[in-house]
Amino acid sequence: MNSIKMIHTIARYYNTNDSMTGLFVKITNQMIAQCKYNILNYKRIRDPNMAGSNKKPQTDDGVLWNHDEYPPEELIPILKSCLDLNQAYQKQYEITKERLMNMPKGKQFEFSPNQIFGKFDLFCRRVSKLIELFGTIQQFRTLDKHNLEGISHITKTFEGYVNSFKKKSHKLLDYTQNTFDRDFVEFNVDVSSVETELQQYIDKNFEVITSIEDSLKLLRKF
Repeated sequence: MNSIKMIHTIARYYNTNDSMTGLFVKITNQMIAQCKYNILNYKRIRDPNMAGSNKKPQTDDGVLWNHDEYPPEELIPILKSCLDLNQAYQKQYEITKERLMNMPKGKQFEFSPNQIFGKFDLFCRRVSKLIELFGTIQQFRTLDKHNLEGISHITKTFEGYVNSFKKKSHKLLDYTQNTFDRDFVEFNVDVSSVETELQQYIDKNFEVITSIEDSLKLLRKF
């Protein structure tokens, strides 16, 4: 941001609001592109051996459905880092803008925040939905691993809803694709019905227990 401030101050080409906004938009677009790359290739980035290999970087976001290769507990922190980047980017912009306001004789940051950050905000809305999606999948995967008696039909129903959503073949990281957002709303409605059934299952299990000790054991298991 200090470099951008310097460019705005001394560069002839970037002496108008339009040209500076264009520069900001290019930076924002690059940040989004880098976020997508990091999401799809975080293992490659972390592993020096993979980074130096001849294997091409992953570009198909459909692989995020492969929970063996992209386990939700690993993927979700990577997704959250994109939200953190956007927040830090906008915070530093505001800090720089305030500093310039304390120097009224110099050039100011008088740009449209929506033009600069609008795409990044839209991208982060999609990322937030992916965090919710994969977080819910992670919860049900964990539930399934506990092998609770009589719960398999609930987890299978949930798995069916996930598979139906998956078959729609949405571009998960394409935040301009509105069909994802509509189908995601429907998916959440379906998940709500499964969660209601799960709540009834939990209540039913506690109703048949008379011992406080057994109740605490069951509570710990859930």
